[in-house]
Amino acid sequence: MKRITNRAAATVAVAALATVAPGALAPALADALLSPAVPAATVVAQAPAEEAPRVEVIDPSEQLSGEDITLLEEQTPEVDLPAQVERVVYVVFEDNDDNLNDTVLGHAREQRPDLVNQAGDKWAPGLLIVALGLGPDRMGVYCGDDVCSATDIYGEGRLDGILDEMEEPLQQGNWAAGLLRGVQAAADPEVRREESGLPAVVGIALGVGAAAIGGGVAGVAVAASRRKKARVARERFDEVQRDYGRVATELTAIDVSAHSLTSPLANDRLRAQWEEVKNGFLGLHGTMDTLEELSADSTDKEFRERAESIGEAHEKMMRLRTAEDNIGELVRMERGDAGVRRRQLTELHEDVLAATVHAGDGELESRLSALDAGLLDLRERLDAPTFMDEYAGLLGDYRVLVEEVRNRLYSESGTEMGEDHETPRLWESSWRPGYGYGNFVPFAVVNTWHDNDVATAQSASSPSATTGYSAGGFSGGGGSRGF
Repeated sequence: MKRITNRAAATVAVAALATVAPGALAPALADALLSPAVPAATVVAQAPAEEAPRVEVIDPSEQLSGEDITLLEEQTPEVDLPAQVERVVYVVFEDNDDNLNDTVLGHAREQRPDLVNQAGDKWAPGLLIVALGLGPDRMGVYCGDDVCSATDIYGEGRLDGILDEMEEPLQQGNWAAGLLRGVQAAADPEVRREESGLPAVVGIALGVGAAAIGGGVAGVAVAASRRKKARVARERFDEVQRDYGRVATELTAIDVSAHSLTSPLANDRLRAQWEEVKNGFLGLHGTMDTLEELSADSTDKEFRERAESIGEAHEKMMRLRTAEDNIGELVRMERGDAGVRRRQLTELHEDVLAATVHAGDGELESRLSALDAGLLDLRERLDAPTFMDEYAGLLGDYRVLVEEVRNRLYSESGTEMGEDHETPRLWESSWRPGYGYGNFVPFAVVNTWHDNDVATAQSASSPSATTGYSAGGFSGGGGSRGF
């Protein structure tokens, strides 16, 4: 949770009031706070559409309260969305990748395939997704092609403007208000990023006299933030307590699996990353000792005081759990699991196709096509004794081609490549077997780096949305950024 910064009292007051049910406020003020930005004098009630979109809240770690969910379910149908919007899905993650796009897509593919179209390369038609990630803080909006077109999501400043609208309430810890603002902003074609940049919700508040509400409301926002910090600490503590013993008991077996890898993909870089994860987990012994006095009966104050230690323990445990899953994937690949081998080759094939689109050079396209033919040939020989060696060889060849496409992208955009880019590592959910082998980075990751670098160069003060995905072959509309 970010601390509340020293903003104008009206801004803090509005953010705090955004968590109050609309019926508890004066009608004009409630409508103003929960509607797209318009002058106060023109705020009017709108009749709901004849067929309101279906509303669903996906919150596996229960970050939202019952009141939050009720607010979203009751207020969303009142938003005047385009007729193309058949479903509005809110999704909240306690832990997520730095690129929230990858987390949302991964959840959809693993748990909710109905959110993706039949071809598996776009979001489902009629769908609007508003997403929130809390570890690290990220927000995103995604849509099927028909909804993207109807809301003009690709218009100048449109996606960034929608995310800008969500930012203020989310920074104050008002999750439901921020999510709802995403839908309201998507419904209002006038919401776009402007250089002046004063959040529209502040303008509404001042227009209806929110400045007169009083500085006491700021205390409500602070109290909500403190409650949130304690609740998150409790939830993470429960998970650490539940899983720490199991992971510690199985650590030796996981370590044996990591050191039993024999393919070329299990290089020094991979082994060093495993040792970093393992040693980080082993170093938790002292941290866990400091948490021994905590229990379910401990006060919120006690959990807030130990929130940093709990967060450290939770992060290192999650890293090891993810690394365990990734090592297991590589072990199965080495041992001839046809499903794993086919899946990895298919993802690489899709990545090559995406790189080919951006090649911009006939000779480079031909070389990419030749490499793709090799991938498809290997996919027909999943049980080949030399499978892992051939796969590693294809990755080495593809690394060179990806670098050429990358150089072309940066040259054409006139952008410098950032120095802080990291290939997905063993403890990250976006890691795949072969990432980092011979410095291999898939095109999808490189393309995301380029998008981020271009956005950074265009506006250092106003971060722009990331629209790329690490998974090759997926190009659903929308994007995300931090808040």
